[in-house]
Amino acid sequence: MENKNQNKRPTLRELFFELERQKAGRYDIVVPSKELKVVYDVGTNKISMDVPQPEAAPKNHGITNYAHHQLADKCGIPWRYYDKMQTEGQLPLLANNVNTWLPNKEKRLVRVLDNNVRAVLSDKYRCIDNYDILLQTLNQFKELQEKNHLTIDVKQNQLTDSHLYIKATSPDLVGEVFHLENRAPEPVHGGIIISNSEVGAGSFKVEPFINVLVCQNGLIREKVFKRVHIGREHSLGYVNWSNKTLELQDAALWAKIGDMITQTFTPELFQKWINEINQIAQTDIPKPTLAIDNIIKHFKLPENKKNALIDQFTRESPTQWGLSMAVTRVAQDEDDYEKQIELEKIGAKILNKEITPLVVKSG
Repeated sequence: MENKNQNKRPTLRELFFELERQKAGRYDIVVPSKELKVVYDVGTNKISMDVPQPEAAPKNHGITNYAHHQLADKCGIPWRYYDKMQTEGQLPLLANNVNTWLPNKEKRLVRVLDNNVRAVLSDKYRCIDNYDILLQTLNQFKELQEKNHLTIDVKQNQLTDSHLYIKATSPDLVGEVFHLENRAPEPVHGGIIISNSEVGAGSFKVEPFINVLVCQNGLIREKVFKRVHIGREHSLGYVNWSNKTLELQDAALWAKIGDMITQTFTPELFQKWINEINQIAQTDIPKPTLAIDNIIKHFKLPENKKNALIDQFTRESPTQWGLSMAVTRVAQDEDDYEKQIELEKIGAKILNKEITPLVVKSG
């Protein structure tokens, strides 16, 4: 079960300094929609966005790939066509399409980082800051360790274009999964994954996480707590996220986050999940290829995953647990961390009674 994916994950120290840098080097502004313009530069053969400024000339910024996806969605332009205009030399046409079809709502929040527009959002968007999330999470971990004498190991961090992820497990939350009568049980540790998006790619989430010790596969359970990024309407101009009203909202949020982290690290909740898994982990998979076909169709996975899943499943136990482990093991080879997270969630969903008919029946 060697992990071939050697993508570098930032250390906590590296993550802290990067989030600190981003917090200091960005700006957010609410602008009239009609004044947002995508422009094409003949000299550089690139497109960018003019963002109006209070009592000053517009600033010109590049556009991140994620923001391009947002613009395509807001304009109702299919991504395949949008990307075709980008890659096949039709940038003037792309700029004209966006400027023509971008809905003329009254206001929009534009988020800028490193001189690039990274998000175009509703003027009611409420930022939950990655830097603050990291500090609050680490403080909560420290408090849990001191009060409950609980060891918490931050297993993995990742910062993508659209998300922050923090994975942590505790060797004090130990369980076993029984998947074959003639095979030793799989030892597992319980933990948590915290995720957040500053660009509108989803809500803030706190979810239980299981780490399988033998192969370091991960399982992410359905979300326990989430908070959507919707708040009060912002006025035109630069957004000050640290004003008193928002600080009060944050205080309530941090208290809730603390409660959810504490609950997720309780032995009772962890053991309940392990017991649920053990109820179906030993379920035989009589037709592995058909089971994988059903999983691919049900979860809308790419067809090119089929051979990798079949190959990996032949190395696992021929059970529902083995199928789950095949999915989460394939996840480790993903270059795209977002796709790895998606597969780890699917791995957990496979260990669910509602999914069992997909993998054990022939129809």
